Parts: sequence; structure tokens; C-alpha cells
Amino acid sequence: MIKLNVFKGLIFGLLLLLPNTVQARSSDSYAEVGLVYTMLLQPTVGYWWGDYGVRVTGMYQDEAHNEYHLNIGYLLSDDGDVQHAVNLLTSWIVGSDAGANYDYAATGIAYSINYYGFFVELGLAIPWRDNLGNLANDPVVPCGKFGYIYRFD
Repeated sequence: MIKLNVFKGLIFGLLLLLPNTVQARSSDSYAEVGLVYTMLLQPTVGYWWGDYGVRVTGMYQDEAHNEYHLNIGYLLSDDGDVQHAVNLLTSWIVGSDAGANYDYAATGIAYSINYYGFFVELGLAIPWRDNLGNLANDPVVPCGKFGYIYRFD
């Protein structure tokens, strides 16, 4: 029940971030490529078909540090320079930070903005596989990336 309430709150929060006016949406298909950072600097490639898109991001550094992300996006607005989208994402992460090691997979939703190529994505995901057991008390995990994505449109 708490997971459902968290997602309701996330959806409400994303709606507050949306632009107040509906802008023209892209009707063309285009590819995108870039570099983004989460725990590793990683390449990303994507393709948009009008209002729908897919983006794959990932990097294998070594056995203890690797990440892979798959986003399926829906375009909220796009005027050619600024793109707003909401994404269903699935992530597979193996890594560590100052306080813990991670080896998990999670699925959730995220809001992304691409402002003249500068890209930010923020969201929440529910872990569905935890190989180390250190996410047992975390019903959701934050997810996000930032970097530069060039659009071929």
C-alpha cells in the first residue's frame, strides 16, 4: 500500500513540474545520442517516434561497477529546443558509494527535461531484485541522471 501512495505522490509532483502551456509536439522521428552521469559516465542512445521514444543507457566498468537503464518515454511538450517527457524506466545497477554496495534492479517513473541538449532526469523506482539484501527497508529508490544529449532533428 505504501508503494502505491508513493507513486501517486510522484505522479502529482510531476504534474506540478509540467509547463503551464501546451507547446507544439514533435511529429517527426529523430535519434539522439549523448553522455550522461549517474554513478558512472555512460553513453546513451535513443529514438523518438512522434510522442513516444525509447532510450538505452549503460556502461560496464568492471564486475563491481556497471549500470544499464531502459527508458520508454512519452513526450509532454517539445518546441525543438526544450523537451519535457515522462518515462517508464527499468534499471540494473551494480556499484557502491561512500556508505554501501548495491546490486539491484528497479522499475519506476521519471520526469526528464532536455534543455538545448543539457539533460536532467529525476524519478523514483521500486526495487524488484536485490542481490545483496541492503534495500529490504527501502520501498522506493531515487533514480536520476544528468548530462548532454544531442538530438538529430
